[in-house]
Amino acid sequence: MEQTELKTMNKRKKHSMFIVIASLLGLLVMELLARGAFNLFGRYDGWGYTTGSNVYRPYIGFASKPYESGRDRYAFKLDSNDDLHRDLTEKDVCEYRIFMLGGSTVDGRQLNSVDDTLPARIEQLLNEQASSNSTFSVINGGKGGFISVQSLMQHAFYINYSLKPDFIIHFSGSNDSVGSDLVWPAGKISGVEDNLHRYAERVSLNVNNMTSFYGLFNATFRKLADYSAVVFLVHKTMNDPNSWARWIDDTAVLKDDQFGMVEWVEKHVRRYIFNVELSANLADDQIPVVHFFQPTLLPYMEPWLSPKEKQYLKQGLDSSESFHGYDRRDAKQHYYFRIREEFKRLSDSNNFRFATVYDMSSLFDNKSPAKTYFGDHVHYLSEGRAVIAKEIGKLILPIIQGQIRSTRRFRDCSLDNN
Repeated sequence: MEQTELKTMNKRKKHSMFIVIASLLGLLVMELLARGAFNLFGRYDGWGYTTGSNVYRPYIGFASKPYESGRDRYAFKLDSNDDLHRDLTEKDVCEYRIFMLGGSTVDGRQLNSVDDTLPARIEQLLNEQASSNSTFSVINGGKGGFISVQSLMQHAFYINYSLKPDFIIHFSGSNDSVGSDLVWPAGKISGVEDNLHRYAERVSLNVNNMTSFYGLFNATFRKLADYSAVVFLVHKTMNDPNSWARWIDDTAVLKDDQFGMVEWVEKHVRRYIFNVELSANLADDQIPVVHFFQPTLLPYMEPWLSPKEKQYLKQGLDSSESFHGYDRRDAKQHYYFRIREEFKRLSDSNNFRFATVYDMSSLFDNKSPAKTYFGDHVHYLSEGRAVIAKEIGKLILPIIQGQIRSTRRFRDCSLDNN
């Protein structure tokens, strides 16, 4: 009897071990097949979620990491005159401090040196041209991918009342034309509508979901997806099923039929102008604000573009790059034409006592085709930044000099230095 029971127990153990081994082998085969599928589509290393170099920032959604890649504690990019350990809550009496906000065109791309960014160029120009004993510092508050609502929140919550600005420049517009679902929110937070970055929306939803079993389960799968292609396939399919059409075919267009192209453009226009007006209304006599609508490459500009710029235009605005499923080329140009109309309306209405809105988007119209100012369809080369910085300096210098003449602190600085 005992031998029979022992044999039965051994048989059960062998059966259980066989099931475990078979299950593990099955999972291993599934994992190898999944990785093989990624390899088949040329994405062998494409499974798993990228970690990136960003950190979560309240209100804004994401920001660069402090003290990394030439940045200070606030994650502002440093030029050669800046101190890595600077404390922007303090300011010398003779310092005139400007913050320049925007996306990657402010942060700087395709640079010849750390002093080749727009903020660094403007700082040098002001210190050379301004007839004042003040020292001008222009803080680079640009961050790649930022849209208008992120710069607005940065302005209002991180700079305006904390870091002693004397002047704030917004240089933006192009990123707000992007219709990708990586940027445009899904509209899952009532009352915010579209004035939110997709990243910030996702983080907020994830925090709320962490209180539920599904949220915890989903977050666990999100972490495991970095180590298993199968888990990544399951998690990605659950959270973004349309992504596979984009992964398999980069030219796949998933058209959003809820709105036509013109209606989508108007939604982007409304969002951008709304944030421009909000940030302009933060201005006062102590902290003037200027909004510049930035230049970019557009189809109508082809007669004035160099051969390289024509190539960048084609690559950057190719119809395969979707604007909510519509042609990116037509959508961005229509968006730019509409923003120009809105900036003219804002400028003509003259509703802002201490803020200025200026349409700089036509700056490179009628330029010589022999000159190349762009390094891709959005970002500028050093020569292009030189032209832009000079134009910005010409427009803001009279405002700054008037402010300096009427502000006691700067008058005292002049007396101290005489």
